[in-house]
Formats: sequence, structure tokens, C-alpha cells
Amino acid sequence: MLTIDLANRVALVLGGSRGIGAGIVEALCKAGARVVFTYKDDPKYQPQLDELLMRIRAGGGSARAVLADACDSAQTARVVQDAVAEHGKIDHLVCVVGQTLKKSAEETTDEKWHRFIDINLSSAFYAVRAVLPHMVRAGYGRIVFIGSSAVYDGGGGAIDYAAAKAGLAGMMAYLTRTYASKGILANVIHPCVIDTELLRERYGDPESKKKLIEQVPVGRLGQPEDIANLTAYLLCPFGDFICNQAILVDGGRTMF
Repeated sequence: MLTIDLANRVALVLGGSRGIGAGIVEALCKAGARVVFTYKDDPKYQPQLDELLMRIRAGGGSARAVLADACDSAQTARVVQDAVAEHGKIDHLVCVVGQTLKKSAEETTDEKWHRFIDINLSSAFYAVRAVLPHMVRAGYGRIVFIGSSAVYDGGGGAIDYAAAKAGLAGMMAYLTRTYASKGILANVIHPCVIDTELLRERYGDPESKKKLIEQVPVGRLGQPEDIANLTAYLLCPFGDFICNQAILVDGGRTMF
């Protein structure tokens, strides 16, 4: 039987307390990885964080949640340093942090542009910069960026969001060119119509959700597990010959 085995691997998930990030954290723990993940200080989401940690511990997994602002490079660097001090290494980096606010390009002020570029792109760079020395020294690393189908269809509600998520593909290409020969592989997963809180806020009434599902050829919304399972695949030995790939996970919606 083929199994995804991440035993003895250490993973850092940037933005792992809910939605897609929580799904990834849980999947990596189930595969045997020791996971450190960041979350932001918002009392509204504390129950979800507590529940996630409880599920992981009940299943025998190992995860530690760290309060950190992903847009603060110094905080991210400290998270990486502490994880290496605790576990001796970082094998995997998964950058999930993302946020969008629907607005037209004309309404996008300089302040909003920089804010959302920082959230959706700079945060990933800060984490990459912090983990690379450890991965280079080990001669091994796997990096997965969580992007968005907005890079194909301009969705997501904002020009800054689409631009930032497209920037992740550029970062991936650079990393592949420069670091694949050093044992460090990078890929991007572009989700679409994943059933998270954000989607439920936008399509809150049953009719709008029904219309959205009708746009998906496979006939359902995506689940966080759909992204999490692919992430785990890319991080495990099955993904050792996969790099510089932007993988669209959308049930066929973007094409049709």
C-alpha cells in the first residue's frame, strides 16, 4: 500500500490555524511530520485554533502554534530560529497566508496596495529568506506556496491580490533555477472555490452557493483537504521529481 510518509520531517506552515492552512497542518501531522504553524492574534478565531490542536493531539500528532505577524520579517525570522532550535532543522515550508478585500483598481490606494502585497507576497518571501540557509546547509528542502486561481481569471476581488499571487510563481521560478540543484524544490498550488469561511461569507445564501457549485464541472466545492492532500504529496518522496509547477486545483471551474 502506498502511503504518504513524513515521519522525522519538520514542517513550518505560515498561516495554519484555519481554512486551508488548518487542513494542511492536520494532514502533515497525520503523515507523521512535526509541525510548527503561525497564527494571528484574533480572539474570534481562538476556538478554531483550540479545536485544531485538540484534534491533532487526539490523533497522536505533533504541532505547535506560534503567534506571529507574517508581515513582520523579524517575527518570521524568530519563528524559524525557534523551530530550528527545537527540532534541529526545517525540512518543509508551506506559505498559506493570504487575504483579499474586494475593491476596484481605482479604489486601491497606495496604502491598500502595499498592505495586500505584503500580506500575500512579502510574507512568503520573509519565510523563504529565513529558511533557506537551513535548507541549503542540509542539502534538502521542500517549499509549497498557496496561490489562487486569480492568477488565471483575475478573480479574488482586487488587483493587488491577483498581482501578489502571481508573484509567487515568479518566486517559485527563481528558487527552482537557483536552488533545485541544492536539493530544494518549490511548487505553487492555486486553489479555487474551496469551502472555507471566506467563501461562505461571500456566498452566504443557499441560492448563490448553488449557482457557484453549478459552475464547477465536478459538481461540488473544493474542501481544505483537497489542497492539504496535494501539499502532503508534494512534500513527501512522491514529489521528489516535481518542481517549478503551478498546479490549479479548481474542479475544472477556471477553464469552463
